[in-house]
Amino acid sequence: MSGDMSKNNDSIFVAQKGYTLIEMMVVVVIVAILAAIAIPSYERYVVRAARSQAQAEMLKIAERLENYRGKQLSYAGFKPEHQYANNEGIVNIPYDATTNYKYQIQLVDEDDPTKSVEKSAVGQGWKMIATPYQDGNNTLKSSESLLLTSLGVRCMTTALLTNTSVDCGDGTKVWE
Repeated sequence: MSGDMSKNNDSIFVAQKGYTLIEMMVVVVIVAILAAIAIPSYERYVVRAARSQAQAEMLKIAERLENYRGKQLSYAGFKPEHQYANNEGIVNIPYDATTNYKYQIQLVDEDDPTKSVEKSAVGQGWKMIATPYQDGNNTLKSSESLLLTSLGVRCMTTALLTNTSVDCGDGTKVWE
């Protein structure tokens, strides 16, 4: 009887379920290809969203500037909402970001671009420049800088704008 029992144990085969190494490698390669396509697309989407947020904030500040001028007859002394710490005329996008912001908006006096509108003596014009964070990823660094002025200039360019820029120069696109 014991001989019959051992004979039965030898003839039982356990079916193994699982994946081969080749199948796992194919899956890993497919996931890597999908990630290589998806990650840059997502980065571009995030940068476009940050640029749109900066444009919207610039338009809000411009509207508040015009309301302020209607009451004060000058832009001098205007302090933007969400101003970054004690940096006069600086607004970071997003607002709570201190170093890893996406865009930084700078509001300066049009006649004296070394001064913020808040410290301007004359305050008859203003200029806003939004620049992408230059220590960010390459997609963000290569994103457009934005310019909006009290004279109606509204443009964007891949060149890095400064507070002395009067227009966007070459490669200009108008934003709406």
